Amino acid sequence: MKKVFRFLIFLLAFQMEVRVRASGDVLQQPVACLKSKETCALHVTGPVFHLRRDELSLHAKENSTLMRVSASQWRLLKGTLWVEKSAGVDIETPYATVSAPQGQYWLIERGSQIVVRNIDADLHVVLRDGKKLEVPAGFEFWISGINSKAQSEYGMIRPIDMKEHLPLWNALYSGTKENFVKEVKHLKENWGDLAEKSAFIYQAATERKLASIAESQRQAEEKSRQQAAERQKLKSIYFQRTFER
Repeated sequence: MKKVFRFLIFLLAFQMEVRVRASGDVLQQPVACLKSKETCALHVTGPVFHLRRDELSLHAKENSTLMRVSASQWRLLKGTLWVEKSAGVDIETPYATVSAPQGQYWLIERGSQIVVRNIDADLHVVLRDGKKLEVPAGFEFWISGINSKAQSEYGMIRPIDMKEHLPLWNALYSGTKENFVKEVKHLKENWGDLAEKSAFIYQAATERKLASIAESQRQAEEKSRQQAAERQKLKSIYFQRTFER
């Protein structure tokens, strides 16, 4: 409730007459808060927002809203965020906390879901229910809210669709066209055959599921044997008390 209230305060502050633009495309609340170490809320009003500072490099699309909670913690409240570099920094979303000691990844809002897209990071995702997931480079999956069983909703890991990703990446890219083309080629080479990797991931997931089912069956059979043994023991005790006096 406190988080919701705090978020509403920031949104109201954005709508006030006193607004300060940073680099001509970002509203900051409090004023010029990026220059300080205090909690800072940002709303991207221009085409793109770039932040490069020490070991942190963030890029956000227009209409995205971010919050810097501390030097080691940022929060994506709305929109799309490209995390190019974030050593030692956790990025929170409404549905999970994401971190990577190295490499780059994307967080993309799609309706009631957030797509976690791993480009080349050692990516770790902790869902709201505490479940921990790892996403291989070149793959993505969606996350959402808590269901009626108090479990986080999330989708299957699947290969990144480069045709869908390139326009989004290009829109936030600040380098030259030549460098962009080089990075795209380098990325494709590093990813290799995602279809083959995907098949391996699905096979491993299926084997884990089958192993889990087999283990559940084994436990059920063991429980059944223990119950049968207990019933037999009770029958023996009853027989002894009744007929062997």
